[in-house]
Amino acid sequence: MKRVLLGLLMMAVLTSGLFAKGAQEEESGVITLTIMAPWADGELAGFKPVMEAYEAENPGIKLEYVSGKPEDTATVLGSQFSVGKTPADVIDTSFSWYIREQGAAGHLLDFTDDFASDDFMAGAMDMVSVDGRAYGAPSVGGVTIAEYRKSFFKDNGLKDPTTLGSYDDFLDLIKEIQEIEGVEGAIGSGGGVGWTFTSVAETLILTFGGVDMHRGLTAGELSWTDPSVKMIFMDYLLPLIQEGYYGEPDEFDAVIKAMWDGIHGVYIGDSTDNMMLDPALDRGVFLYPGQKGVVLWNDFWFAPKYTEHEVETRKLLKFLATRGQEIQISNGGRMGTYTKIPMESYPQSEREVFEVIKGVAVVPDMDDTIGGKFQATFWGQMGLVWSRPDEATLDSVLETLQSASEETLSK
Repeated sequence: MKRVLLGLLMMAVLTSGLFAKGAQEEESGVITLTIMAPWADGELAGFKPVMEAYEAENPGIKLEYVSGKPEDTATVLGSQFSVGKTPADVIDTSFSWYIREQGAAGHLLDFTDDFASDDFMAGAMDMVSVDGRAYGAPSVGGVTIAEYRKSFFKDNGLKDPTTLGSYDDFLDLIKEIQEIEGVEGAIGSGGGVGWTFTSVAETLILTFGGVDMHRGLTAGELSWTDPSVKMIFMDYLLPLIQEGYYGEPDEFDAVIKAMWDGIHGVYIGDSTDNMMLDPALDRGVFLYPGQKGVVLWNDFWFAPKYTEHEVETRKLLKFLATRGQEIQISNGGRMGTYTKIPMESYPQSEREVFEVIKGVAVVPDMDDTIGGKFQATFWGQMGLVWSRPDEATLDSVLETLQSASEETLSK
């Protein structure tokens, strides 16, 4: 109910501004374009230089920013699209499935001829394409990865996790962390929002099932109830929850702070988390021993066809997806998908991430890719495993995930 009310409030605020914007443009001759994205605080601070650079190069354009999370903007846009309107000209979302859905329905501008597929990481344009037509472009993102505080490990004489040779070495490490005074779970559990549980699930799948298993589950070619999938959670997740090595679930930002304060030693989080950490270079990242791939999630830009300024909107989106990425990543915390960004544009903390993941496969975020009912189900169901870490609960969760996957992918 809160989400619905938030969506209605956002729609009222945004639509009331549409009329005022038009009147102001007539008087000043300056075109105002509205960008909608989910960023606030540090993330927004990293994006503002992108807007400033664009306005400096295009004096006849003024950019306005409005905040909107993907799950809320979908509600707003559905109401607006139905009457041929849009509250923003260029919109950011991590839900690639939503772009494909709305593009196929005829609500979005077609950018097929505006980009080459090799402008971005392999497969990135496919995420927003339907029948060979592209309805958006990739933006910045991050890598799902295990992280830790370097000084905490050094002060407590812990082994460098980037040098672990086997899963047994990892178990020995977390057992040692568990014994440190003040630690309340060697591994943090960011369960306030469901996607933090799915980060753990996808990391375990990539480590113990491999890239083919991850891709098979994403494509619906492998069942969640397959014994090989169940084995991963039975052997590598349930025992650690049962024995208290995972801390009590909390909001992800609270868990990251707890890791920084030594309440947890390790957290399967995101390369972007260093935007909340100071000093950022004290954050370290590592792969699980034997981990065969990493999830690279990223956002995407799209533009509703109901914009009043199509030419200017196209130009802005092309800038945001290319040069804008380089400006944004230079401020730290983000990884680019634009292939022409030189490595020296990244701060040192992001270069360390690239060094750690060098040589492993990169796969797209599973729930962002499948979307729909599966995404909401994946977010919600994994939390049940933490609350009731037994085989019966796991069986029920896997059956529910398989049902949601089949229903979503059949559409």
